[in-house]
Amino acid sequence: MAKKTSPPKIDVASLQEQIATLDENWKRALADYQNLAKRIEADKKDFVTYATANIISQLIPTLDILDLADKHSADQGIHMAVRQFHDVLTAAGLQSISPAVGDPYDHHLHECLETLPGSPSDTIAEVVAIGYKIDAFIIKPAKVKVFK
Repeated sequence: MAKKTSPPKIDVASLQEQIATLDENWKRALADYQNLAKRIEADKKDFVTYATANIISQLIPTLDILDLADKHSADQGIHMAVRQFHDVLTAAGLQSISPAVGDPYDHHLHECLETLPGSPSDTIAEVVAIGYKIDAFIIKPAKVKVFK
């Protein structure tokens, strides 16, 4: 006669512990993946911003020359070309830094070319040239004179 074998004993507590460990590891791996995906998306956005800023920073001297030509010319063709150039750069994310006389001086946005006696102190006395930025990335600070 065949000998009856009893089913192996199952350690339920051990299996539940393994399930809990695997569940915890799975949740951690999923969280790590989601964090990686977010970081990669942010890195891609930063890359595009800096690449755009690099290209636009090379166009800023041309923009400055065109602005001067527009300022000293009555030619409507020049005016239209300059406006279109501004529109293209603005669509690419370029923002002008155009402080007004009397605005507070901010060393992050402005470059002080000269200090002048006057008040109120640490305010802009004269705007020499406007500046440009893309998001928080300053391409060219506004050049100003400041009251001290």
